[in-house]
Amino acid sequence: FSIYQEDLKTTDNASSALQKQSGESFEVTIPYSFMLDNRDQKYKTTDGYRTYFAQTLPLLTDDGSLINTFEYTNYTEFVDEMVGRLSFYIQTVNSITDKDVRISKRSFLSPNKLRGFVPGKIGPVDGADFVGGNYAAALNLSTDLPFILSNFQNADFKFFLDAANVWGVDYSSSIDDSSKIRTSTGITIDWFTPVGPLNFSFAAPLTKNSTDVTEEFRFNLGTTF
Repeated sequence: FSIYQEDLKTTDNASSALQKQSGESFEVTIPYSFMLDNRDQKYKTTDGYRTYFAQTLPLLTDDGSLINTFEYTNYTEFVDEMVGRLSFYIQTVNSITDKDVRISKRSFLSPNKLRGFVPGKIGPVDGADFVGGNYAAALNLSTDLPFILSNFQNADFKFFLDAANVWGVDYSSSIDDSSKIRTSTGITIDWFTPVGPLNFSFAAPLTKNSTDVTEEFRFNLGTTF
């Protein structure tokens, strides 16, 4: 069981539709998940797959939001140390009542699901605010290229292709909800240092919406897997 109280505040610049959602909300939900992990190893996986499903059931909520999340990831080693990865992700957030999903529950994509774009800066826009969607989906393809940095034992070089989308606006019919698949390609470098793993991402957006905010370089602590 998850029990929490939320106080949602909006600025004067927010749209009238968002301002209507401001205020306190007390909620009780039942989150649960299932995972089937058939990978040969969790660190530097070379073979197998991982399936994950999670759901959040509304028990006592103002908006009756039902959240479903599914992700499937498959690993295949083509040649020695050259591992391909395919991942599919989808999340839906909808109300089982006639209420609108609160803005704080709407779906966004994590940074690793769509590189080449600023996190949280794609999908429906309400005024100047990116408000996420009722739906989010991503398809990620990547492969190790061990021959690129063969002289550096502590660095992994990867090529990737991302495709993703965030769409759906239930609380306002005036927001442009034109669905468009965003795609990007590029390279990532995972460098394992004494202070921890460092990740460098160089991406080039291939398709985008006019309101999306793009970025060509990103630095993170941690790896892309």
